[in-house]
Amino acid sequence: MNSKWGGLTALLAGFFVLLLDTTIVAVASPSIQADLGGDVAGLFWVTAGYLLAFSVPLLVAGRLGDLFDPKRVYLVGMGGFAVASGLCGLAPSIGWLIAFRVLQGLAAAAMAPQPLTLIRRLFAEDERGRAFGIWGSVAAAATLLGPILGGLLTASLDWRWIFWVNVPLCGIAVVVGIRLIPGSRGGTTGFDLLGAALSTAGLSLLVWALLSWGTLSVPATVIAVILLVCFYRRERREGAQALAPLHLYRSSGYLTASLAMASLGAAVLAMALPTMLYIQDVRGFGPIEAAVVMSPDALVAILMSPSAGRWVDRVGGRLPAILGMSLLTASLLLIGLVVMLNLSPWWILPGAAMLGAANALAWSPLSAIAMASVDSDAAGGASGLFNTVRQVGAVAGVAVTGAVLAGLDGSPKLAFGVVFLFIGLVAAGGAVAAARLPMGSVADQNRTSEGERV
Repeated sequence: MNSKWGGLTALLAGFFVLLLDTTIVAVASPSIQADLGGDVAGLFWVTAGYLLAFSVPLLVAGRLGDLFDPKRVYLVGMGGFAVASGLCGLAPSIGWLIAFRVLQGLAAAAMAPQPLTLIRRLFAEDERGRAFGIWGSVAAAATLLGPILGGLLTASLDWRWIFWVNVPLCGIAVVVGIRLIPGSRGGTTGFDLLGAALSTAGLSLLVWALLSWGTLSVPATVIAVILLVCFYRRERREGAQALAPLHLYRSSGYLTASLAMASLGAAVLAMALPTMLYIQDVRGFGPIEAAVVMSPDALVAILMSPSAGRWVDRVGGRLPAILGMSLLTASLLLIGLVVMLNLSPWWILPGAAMLGAANALAWSPLSAIAMASVDSDAAGGASGLFNTVRQVGAVAGVAVTGAVLAGLDGSPKLAFGVVFLFIGLVAAGGAVAAARLPMGSVADQNRTSEGERV
């Protein structure tokens, strides 16, 4: 196997499982509750704990990749993820499962920012669109396959296998990655400990407030905003040692790609819970039937993404991203109509296929454009910032969806309508951001960015 494609395979295996685990628990929740007990709040934190631990350390993890070599940080994170997954499968109670899910999230955070940096190292400019396309297909498929694989594994084996299946995948990926992912000595600049403390505390409070929606959410949000403003002011003074390269937001490509990716992450994750509730709780489908209904999204994403990546290499990222985000909006409105009109869940199939096409077309160009304006020695920090924005957007989408469904529990039709209207508006906002992306090929944007830095 060519070393660069083998290295990409190792990256994809790890990235697949960490995104898979953001959604895989949803369909297995009834089985987990039947086995381990606990209330709805406990089940919620099985997913929310993972999202919290995954989202918060991304900035720090991206900077650690710059300092200590992204290959090393990635492989250590993948090993930790395998161990935490095995422990999740052995959890004797809901409390222990939540704790092990937090460990999983921390390991995922170490891994998540590194692939974008390593793809830049593995591939030349004229091949990156294709590589990002394949990476995007895996990223999209993992997020979308979560409920599908969760349903199949829970129905045919046991809910614990939704975690145990990660262990051999991560083990193989570590062995392949040690051999085929290129390493480096890392950077020589320092590490901003105060900035890391401010960002970690601020993001922790913000994500917790988004996920909990309790009586302490408002003061927690206020404190989070104060801490993040202090972090922003410090980062502006730190220069090369800054934890997050906030100067990148002066680049229209990086800013608009980040905003569009945040809306993509929010919309895709936010639609999973209401769609599964409708299919299973309202219409009475089992886990396998629910998996079949949603299967076109992952299948289409996997089939289309490599071609979408080559298209990005030829025409640039703007047109594919606009088309992808527009399809995302249309697919969510279609699925929302099926739910609102109480139609057969089988009418979700075309919407799911459109959702897969949207992910295939959007992931690659948004990632490629964002990373085109980044110096190689700051790629880890830039990837960490890009992933943080995406993940916080996803958490916000899940939080708003959960709050609406809980608040309008007595009026399910109204709740579903508000949720899908919200998700559709978020996706439409992403389409507007995509329309403001720079034109031209990614290679041209790389050369332009390098010229501006000179």
